[in-house]
Amino acid sequence: MPGPYDELEKEAENLERQSKEEFNNKNFISAISLLEETKEIYSKLGFQGKIRMITQRIAQLKNLIKYEKQDTVVRTRGEAEFQQRVGDVLEEREQVIEKKISEQKILPPEMKIKLEQIGMIEEKAEKEEKLGKISRVIGRYEYILEIFKSIPKEVMNFSNEINRIEKKILTLRQNQ
Repeated sequence: MPGPYDELEKEAENLERQSKEEFNNKNFISAISLLEETKEIYSKLGFQGKIRMITQRIAQLKNLIKYEKQDTVVRTRGEAEFQQRVGDVLEEREQVIEKKISEQKILPPEMKIKLEQIGMIEEKAEKEEKLGKISRVIGRYEYILEIFKSIPKEVMNFSNEINRIEKKILTLRQNQ
């Protein structure tokens, strides 16, 4: 016939099981609370080994909560820094685009026409490259190069674009 101590022991074991479920659901505070109740019951029963085990588990859960909070703070700070860098890059990109737009507004009409012509020729070259018409593509890029070089550097500096086109022509010739 079970006595009162057996009932207390069953209750303590039930509370331990519930704390494990709470731990698995990541409800660490609730798990600690249940373990504290379990510890009280085991101290009434005089189970010193169980009390030490429960005390260790509570300490581990408290450490886990501290670690989770620190990890969240570090993650939040890292995300904020990343967002700041992304914002800076986007802002810099906007400035470059605005600068190009303002430079194009200043350009004489014949320069605007040349830039539009370059855009169209480059578009055609990319389509023909996909079709495998490499000799025509090389011819188009060489023509783009001539147009870029015909624009005086004082009006607008296209040295980066010229380098890019020259590299493209070189690559195409090697793959031909």
